[in-house]
Amino acid sequence: MSTDQLPVRIITPHDGLDAFRYAFSSLIRDRRFTLELAWRMFLRDTRATVRQSFLGYIWLVLPALANSLVWVFLSGTEVVSISSGDTPYPLFVFVGTLLWTAFNSSVVASLAIIDEARGTLAKVNFPQECLVLVAFGKAFLNTAATALCAVPFFLLYPIPLHWGILLFPVGILVTMCAGIALGLLVVPISAMFNDLSRGIHLGLRFGFFLTPVIFPLPAAGLGRTLMLWNPVTCLVVSSRAWLLGGEAALTAPFIVVAVISCIMLGVGVLFLKVSLPHIIERLGSG
Repeated sequence: MSTDQLPVRIITPHDGLDAFRYAFSSLIRDRRFTLELAWRMFLRDTRATVRQSFLGYIWLVLPALANSLVWVFLSGTEVVSISSGDTPYPLFVFVGTLLWTAFNSSVVASLAIIDEARGTLAKVNFPQECLVLVAFGKAFLNTAATALCAVPFFLLYPIPLHWGILLFPVGILVTMCAGIALGLLVVPISAMFNDLSRGIHLGLRFGFFLTPVIFPLPAAGLGRTLMLWNPVTCLVVSSRAWLLGGEAALTAPFIVVAVISCIMLGVGVLFLKVSLPHIIERLGSG
């Protein structure tokens, strides 16, 4: 490729909006190169992670499977008493864990994009939205691998076929988008201050119990009020209801959260592209 084909950018003082205009235009201009580069980066990171562990791809499914089996064991031995209505509890808790894995993996993957690519960002100029796509790919891989473990559960506890099953993949996708969006909005700050990232990881542990993952949404009381204020609740409850039935889907809140998540995702990508040069300079000078 000759040098006259390469884009030339002249950096001059601006009013602040120029950075967002350039970020938006680069998203459209570099979209083909971005997809190819993101795919290569995703394969590189995945293979490197697998090579560095003895169990390899098993680690993709082990946490969610172990968590589900623990709660199934506790419920089966009546150490804890959790009613899932007409839905078999093992199937109920595994689908809930699958949805939580989609959200949790997305948040964690998006929070780590700068730390994992710090060396590359400081040396190579490339479309930063690649990092978002790589984070989405990693979260999707974790979710898809966990979903494969659902096959034995559905063989043991078959569910009747109905149209709502077609909406379940939409629920997973929206849940992942919400997690990515949340991570992107805070990653510019968490990249410079590790306290925020650690706080979010700690908050996710508490959030697991403030989301009806291993139990149905309470019918009334303070617990129901708190969980309904949690935006992840409508994603988990609605998606699980579409797949298994037995629960009332929170369709209206689901649509609201889905729209807000898409908007936050777009804003988060733009803010990441605009803030990354300043973050790299700050990290490099530190």
